[in-house]
Amino acid sequence: MEPSDPHNPERADHTIVETIEIATEGEDCDQCVRRLRPMLMKINGVRDVTVDLARERVVVTFDARKTHAPDLHDAILKSGYKPARSTGL
Repeated sequence: MEPSDPHNPERADHTIVETIEIATEGEDCDQCVRRLRPMLMKINGVRDVTVDLARERVVVTFDARKTHAPDLHDAILKSGYKPARSTGL
């Protein structure tokens, strides 16, 4: 994409909100939520984090101009959990 293109995300003057669902392994209690959610919320651009213990999923809403999925994965790893392999579900 050309830098001069007005639709180029790097030029946009508005937020680009995305929501990603990340399968995780190892979280199964409220303590896990208290550990994982704040770590993700510290990332610049993250707007909301929901941890679904029953499905072992983390749903993150973020500004794609300020952060990217690999940053979210790194934060999950730093909190002591790990993104799970995709099961195709």
